[in-house]
Amino acid sequence: MFCLFTFASPGLAINVDSYLTAGSNKTEAGDLRGALIQFNKAIELDPTNAAAYQYRGVAKAKYGDFEGSILDYSKSIELDSTSVESYGSRGIAKARSGDLAGAILDFDVAIQMNPDDGIAFFNHGMAMEMSNDIQQACLDWDKAIELGNLQSLAFSRKYCQ
Repeated sequence: MFCLFTFASPGLAINVDSYLTAGSNKTEAGDLRGALIQFNKAIELDPTNAAAYQYRGVAKAKYGDFEGSILDYSKSIELDSTSVESYGSRGIAKARSGDLAGAILDFDVAIQMNPDDGIAFFNHGMAMEMSNDIQQACLDWDKAIELGNLQSLAFSRKYCQ
């Protein structure tokens, strides 16, 4: 008889969480190689953990591996299609790797999923500015400011006045 369990045992969850915490701490401390090791261990223990792929994607992006981070964000989205953060992070990685059209689509999804996300509007505005659509960028930054994203103020003042 073959049986599949969809829930991890409590012991497994504790180990995965400890690897995720350690990896996050290492990412914040700038130890990206150490962070990647911790996230790899978490994924090895639970390859269905969307957060592990999201966190590893962040570490890869900070390391400059945008293609690798895009793959991890995509896996995170495959496992949890409701993760606005994964769409936004993948959009940033796509923009940094030159795929502006893909970035804009990811930011569109993030905005559709959470229309109150000022960061998503800010990032969409950045991608629109990079695409030379200043009018749309200004609309996005204005909306981001309305939603409390103050980092949009500098860009709005520079490009939209």
